[in-house]
Amino acid sequence: FPGLSTFSPLFPPTILKLQFLYFIGHMSPTLLLALGLGAFSGPIFQLDLFINDPNAGYQPTGYPQYLQTAPQNYMNVAGISFIQPADLMNDTYDFPAPVATAITNLVAKGVTVQVLVGGEVSNGWPQLAANPQKAAAKAVALMQRYKVGIEVDDEAGGDATGVIAFIHAVAAGKPNGTYISMDAAGTPTTEQRAIINGTIGTLDWVNLMVSTPAYDQGKSVQFAVQDGVPAEKILVAYYAGTWVNNCNTMGSASNTGDTAAGLQIVQQMGIKGMSIWAVGGASYAGCGTTDAPGFSQAMKALNIAQ
Repeated sequence: FPGLSTFSPLFPPTILKLQFLYFIGHMSPTLLLALGLGAFSGPIFQLDLFINDPNAGYQPTGYPQYLQTAPQNYMNVAGISFIQPADLMNDTYDFPAPVATAITNLVAKGVTVQVLVGGEVSNGWPQLAANPQKAAAKAVALMQRYKVGIEVDDEAGGDATGVIAFIHAVAAGKPNGTYISMDAAGTPTTEQRAIINGTIGTLDWVNLMVSTPAYDQGKSVQFAVQDGVPAEKILVAYYAGTWVNNCNTMGSASNTGDTAAGLQIVQQMGIKGMSIWAVGGASYAGCGTTDAPGFSQAMKALNIAQ
């Protein structure tokens, strides 16, 4: 807020500074993020949308009607899955038109968007590692154009040194109010641990991916903390449907695959929040296209404004 100290003598700089701090303290988290005035405020409930298949392209099932109409009722962060490391090496790359439309709508509705780079099936990690500055420049250009963040999903051979350099280069150029996050296995791989160790001061959060509904994600949190991830930067992931029913109900804290169990981990272990894999794709069976009450319940349970 340039020029504050040049106002009337009736409002000396000290008083203006106090008024400014009071104003900032009473702004909504969404507005603070839009102005780029801090890290992500409050808990996170992230839905990963399987909307851009690396082989088959746009997937409309990853963007159902209820998320087109009122996405802010079901999540405060959307993960757009996926783009490839190879895409970031292409000077002319842009999101496919329907993906770009979805991103624009989500941002307009007040949802923070993270674009997932990589995935279980991915290509281009060696090229990114060979020229991380080029990949970062493209990532930053997309972040600036669409007001999105980047989530690094290195499951398929990304070299730690190259990915670390990429993350730091993105951090140096990213727009205000955007974020850099990372996916990691519940027990992080050797490469993922190295990336965490080299970038945890830069990463805004780390999402611990789901493996099986029978696995206690509390153990994932313990391993991640041992590997240097602060609890307050951790999300734990759960499936949407198919093997569970999280899209329709939070379930029970006694069932390790239910988001109710995740809520208990958030409350007891002080982590940042939860994520869902995924809207659309193989893990969405049994879920609807017009509503997902389990997701809105999770938002309310985490005290996230809707």
